[in-house]
Formats: sequence, structure tokens, C-alpha cells
Amino acid sequence: MTGAAGPPVPSSGLHHDALLYDHDLGYRDAIRDFVAAGRAAGEPVLVAVPGHRLALVRPLLDPLDEVECADMAVIGRNPATIIPAVLDGFARRFPGRPLRFVGESLWPGRRPAAYRHCVEHEAMINLGFAGQPFTARCLFDRIRLPADTLADVTAAHPWLCSGGAARPNPGYRPPRAVLDRLAVPLPPPPDDALTVPVTPDGFAALRTAVAAVASTAGLAAERVDDLRIVVTELASNALTHGTGQSAARCWAAAGELVCEVTGPGELADPMAGRVPPAPTSVRGRGLLLVQRLGDLVDIRVADGTTTVRVRLDLPAPGGSAADPAEGRLVGPAPL
Repeated sequence: MTGAAGPPVPSSGLHHDALLYDHDLGYRDAIRDFVAAGRAAGEPVLVAVPGHRLALVRPLLDPLDEVECADMAVIGRNPATIIPAVLDGFARRFPGRPLRFVGESLWPGRRPAAYRHCVEHEAMINLGFAGQPFTARCLFDRIRLPADTLADVTAAHPWLCSGGAARPNPGYRPPRAVLDRLAVPLPPPPDDALTVPVTPDGFAALRTAVAAVASTAGLAAERVDDLRIVVTELASNALTHGTGQSAARCWAAAGELVCEVTGPGELADPMAGRVPPAPTSVRGRGLLLVQRLGDLVDIRVADGTTTVRVRLDLPAPGGSAADPAEGRLVGPAPL
């Protein structure tokens, strides 16, 4: 298989396609051709692939101007941070210009817990960049990713690229249809989870309580500090936007520390926490910060209630927190 730049993309709108590769040569060619087409059109390009893949493609890209590389296992450790990283960093360095992005958000070895979040991310590209002059190509391993995983993630792409051309995807599902399908109920907290009412004068006690749970579970000290920030932001949002009494909960699970805030009120915008506010805005950064600090973040709205659940990886025995670039093949996994 050889990669392809596809047909010319109008500068007036989004083009978002998926390309399934079979081997390293096809992977490298796909990126090379896509980047070359962008540079020929005068478009800045961002290439974001997992670190072990950067060594394969960086020699093709280093001599090129306005081509940037990023380790997807870093900027996309939490898949919800990929869009703000592109919008807040790359796009703002080239204001008003058509942009090109090639990425691999879901790869063999990414932990199964990230599966739904990667599919959500791909669907939200269609919302976050709608109407913008943005060309995105997403690469997926046809051989080593399970067939049902490929079906789910490619359904979030309006276009498929193969055989040297991009064509409309007959299996494409609109973003909200994809998001609705993924929004399965979260498992309930355990009976022994710490539960603290969210009150205007209870922030200090709340931070102390969740920090104690996290420290007992073995969360690193700097991540305990991150958790304090997370629960403060979530509690503040609940008081500001909620319509009644909210509660914070915290518990340790297998390999992770979980903290959530649940309360009445509905978070209607699926892009909340993914689109940076205007630089002059004094609001709108709370969920962005929560997404940046959490390893995975689930947001559920049901029956007039919103739950934001944040997961932070606990250190593996004798080592650091789990690396999402390692592990078994990704596939559908319960949240």
C-alpha cells in the first residue's frame, strides 16, 4: 500500500479522513505524501504519532519548514487533550492559514481503557474544526487493531483514503450519533468511596479528604497536588453551573485513583473542555485544566444530572504510572 494525499481539499472547510495501513513502508509513505501535498500548498503541518513511530518518520520531516512533530503518547495520553493541543498551540502559531494534521490516536498497545476516548476524539474533530480550513488524516493499523475497533473508529471519519484517493465513507456516522453510542452509564462508585458534599465553605476540607485517599492509595505527591486542583475545579463548576446539591467522591480502583463530582444540571456542550476560550476570556478553562491533569476523564449527562469522573494512574508496583503506549491490543472495554 502507498499513502496518498487525496484530492485537493477546499480551503474553506474541514476534510477529515482515515487511512488504514498494513506495514511500516505504507505508514511512512502515507505520512510523506500527505505532508508533501501540504507543503506544496503552503500549509503548515503537524505530525502527531506515538513516540516509537517518530523515529520512523522524523528523517522525512526534519528538513522541512513549517512541519512540526509531536509524540502522541504525550500530547494524547488523555485523548481529550489532543484537540486543545492542536487548537491552542499549533493553530495559534499560524493564524488565518489552512492547516494540515496527520495523527495516530489509537495504536496497537494503547491501553483498552482509552478506547472509547479515542473514538470520542475522532468524532469531535468533526465538531471542533467544522467549517475551518483544516485537513486531518488519521492513521490506523489494519493488521493489528481488532476489526470491531477499526469499524468504530473509522465510522467517525467522513472520508476514507485508499488506493491513492480519498472517497466518502459509506459507514460514516455523525458526531452526535457516535457520542450517544459511546455514552454508556458509568459503573457506580463503590460503597466505601469517600463522599463529601460540595459546599461554598467546604473546599479546604474537600481537598484534604481526597488528598488523604490518594496518598493512602500510593498516588505520587505531585499527582496528589494535581488532584487537589482537579477537585477544586469540579466543585467550583458544580457550584457555579449546577442547580442543586452536588457531591464529590473519591476511591482507589485497580491501578488508578478515581475522583468524581455529580450534581443536578446538564452540561449541554460536548466540546466543553476541548476548545480553548479566547485569550481574553476570563472563563472557560476549568474543564480544559481538568482534562489536562487527568489521565482519562468521563463526562456523563443523564436525567438532569452531570457527572465528571477523573482517573489518575497509580504507579505500577516498583515503577511509575502505567504508560498508555504499552500493554495489550486495544479493544472495546467497559468504563
